[in-house]
Amino acid sequence: MKTKLTLSIIGIINILQALGYTIFAETASSIMFNTGDEAQQLAVLFQYAITPAFLMIGLMQFLSRNLPIPDAKNILLAVIIAYLPLFFAFYTMMNSPLTNMGIQDFAIDIIMFSLVVFTYFKPKE
Repeated sequence: MKTKLTLSIIGIINILQALGYTIFAETASSIMFNTGDEAQQLAVLFQYAITPAFLMIGLMQFLSRNLPIPDAKNILLAVIIAYLPLFFAFYTMMNSPLTNMGIQDFAIDIIMFSLVVFTYFKPKE
């Protein structure tokens, strides 16, 4: 798969996630977490705090889409490496009694990870 296409797709998804975290912070937190009001407030603050990270990552991925293949593969490798501890965090969150999360909540991440791995090993011009 073309590295340009993969970097564009995952960059746009991360940018959209950043927007979603801001717009739907309260709704998402109330759906995802089984906690009291104070913890819900903290979850909303966390959503706001994580927004710039997703925006920054998405912009870096999207703006690096025109890199030569060896450099684009380095970006893809960074995404692969970062997803490994993230999947551990997902597993921990799914098994916590404080959350209402299941594998379906992480489907987009599983798809993005698969796309990145495929592109990393089979890059095209």
